[in-house]
Amino acid sequence: MRCLTIALSAILMGSLAIFVRNLNLSPLAITFFRLSFGLIYLLPLSRFVRFEVFKNSKVLAVALVSLVTIFFYIASIQLIEIAVSALLLYMAPIYVIVFMLLRGEEVERLSILSLIFALLGLFFLLSPYCTLNFGIVFGVLSGLSYAGYFLLAKEARELASSIEITFATLLISTLILMPVVFNLNLQTVMQNLPWLLGLGLIPTAIPFVLLNYGIKFCKKENAPIIALVEPVSAGIYGYIFFNELLTFKQFFGAILILSSVVLALKSGVEG
Repeated sequence: MRCLTIALSAILMGSLAIFVRNLNLSPLAITFFRLSFGLIYLLPLSRFVRFEVFKNSKVLAVALVSLVTIFFYIASIQLIEIAVSALLLYMAPIYVIVFMLLRGEEVERLSILSLIFALLGLFFLLSPYCTLNFGIVFGVLSGLSYAGYFLLAKEARELASSIEITFATLLISTLILMPVVFNLNLQTVMQNLPWLLGLGLIPTAIPFVLLNYGIKFCKKENAPIIALVEPVSAGIYGYIFFNELLTFKQFFGAILILSSVVLALKSGVEG
């Protein structure tokens, strides 16, 4: 039953687009406020964080890659359908397989099959678009950087706890983006404040805590699969709040992509 906290976390994270679409701010500003407000909500957890964690280069690398992933994902959400952005983000395990192949590592047959499914799914998912647009490009980049996060977090996790990595990521990213504040209009920020407070809490602080809690009690190979609830919930939110509906081809492509990710995770790509 404790694994259900991961599913709940994914449902809450899927709501990110609701806040992003209702904020009259740039992707960079939204990224800053998501991370900074999330950090404020998680300050009580700071007592579980060792200062030495901030001196670790691997933890710093995880924070930087996480920041890039969040920025590209938010930028994508602002330009294309929510479900498409979420699915492009969750292509990450498939990109890990590509990285492994490029490095000449041995890859299981199940992983190769998942790669084929993913490419077919991606073709059907993007079929309605006549040309590449920034929304798709940002979505692909979010998936690529998320794949890098998978690879780096695996190493960092051996040196720090989930809480330490989460807190360090939020703090480091907030400090990096601090200059964004000087280019913001105070009146605009105050007008968006209710949405910003919700942004830091509902799709950020609460799901981060739930995810870290669930990972501790859920089998390693099952947690990432349960997290696939996020692109599904994102698609549902997109339909309910923004009347976004995938075509039959896109829906078929989405099924192929989700199936490919499940296969990739089952083959042990998530580490």
